[in-house]
Amino acid sequence: MKKIFLFVCVGFVITSCVSTKKYKALQDNCTSIQDSLRLELAANTKELIGLRERHLKLESESVALRADSASKNRTINNLTLENVELKKLNENLNAKQTKLVQQAALESRKMLEELQAARAILQKREDALDSIKLSLETERKALDKIRKELGIKNDEILIKNKQLADMEELLRRKDSAVVALRTKIQKALVGFEGQGLTIEQRDGKIYVLLDEALLFKVGKSDVSEKGQEALKKLATVLEQNPDINITVEGHTDNTGGEKLNWELSTKRALAISYILLDNSKINGKRITVAGRGQFSPIDNSNTTVGRAKNRRSEIILTPDLQELYNIIQNK
Repeated sequence: MKKIFLFVCVGFVITSCVSTKKYKALQDNCTSIQDSLRLELAANTKELIGLRERHLKLESESVALRADSASKNRTINNLTLENVELKKLNENLNAKQTKLVQQAALESRKMLEELQAARAILQKREDALDSIKLSLETERKALDKIRKELGIKNDEILIKNKQLADMEELLRRKDSAVVALRTKIQKALVGFEGQGLTIEQRDGKIYVLLDEALLFKVGKSDVSEKGQEALKKLATVLEQNPDINITVEGHTDNTGGEKLNWELSTKRALAISYILLDNSKINGKRITVAGRGQFSPIDNSNTTVGRAKNRRSEIILTPDLQELYNIIQNK
C-alpha cells in the first residue's frame, strides 16, 4: 500500500533553508499521484479485458470438446452395433461349423478360415472401441479441467468488475466533490475573483491563484486586510471539506537573489497558512507549505508585467485519495 504524507513541518521550514529539490520531489509526487492511479486503473481494465478474452476462448474450447465428445459417442454406438452384428455372425459361423463338420475337408477349412477372419475383424473392432473409449475419457478429464478453470476465471472477473466499479464510483465522487468545492469557493470569493484572485480546475485539483497585489506589499510577508478577508472566507469553505488536502505555495520573481526569494516565498506561504489555521478548525496535517522562490514562473518574458504575474501565491486543493489506495491494495 502506497502511503503519502502530504505535509511539511512548519517548524522545519521556519528554522532551516528549504531544499528546492525536496520541494520539487514533493510537488512532483503530489501532482503525479492521480496520473499514476489512472494508469493503475487502465492496467486493471486491460487485465479485465484479457480475462474476458480468456473466458471466451475457454468457452469455445469447451463447446468444441463437447461436440467432439458427441461425435466419439456416435462412433462408439456405431461400433457397438457392428460388434453386435459381428457377434451374431460369429454365432452363425459357429452354427455352420457345427453343421459342416461332416462335410468335406476343403469346405471345413474354408469355413474355418472365414470364422478366423471374422474373429480377427471382431478383435480389431474391439481394440478400436477400447482406444476410442480411452480417448473419450481423456477428453472428458480435459473438459472437467476447463470447466474448473472457467469457474476460477469467472470468480476473478467478478472480483475485478467489483474493484473497477468501486474505483470508477470513487473517482466520480471525487470529481463531483472537486466541482462542488470549486462552486462553493467561487460563491465565497465572489467579490475577489477577477480582482487579483483566480480559481482554476486542472488535473482533478483546484488552484486558487492570488496576485501579490491582493495579499502583500512588495518585498513584505504581512497579509493585507483585503487579503485576510479573502483567506478567511476560503478557510470557512475548507473547514467544511475535511477530505481535501491543502498545499500553500509562495512564488517570487527573479529579482532580489535566490536565497532572499526562497525566504520571502516561504514566509508568505506560512503567513497564508497561519490565517487559514487561525480562522478555522482545519487540521494542520492537511496543510503543506512550500516556498518556491523564483523557480516556478508562469511568465518567462522577464518584463514588468511578466514578473508581476510570477509574484503570486497558490493554494492547491487536492482530494484525499486514501480510499482509492485501499481499493487498489485489496486487488
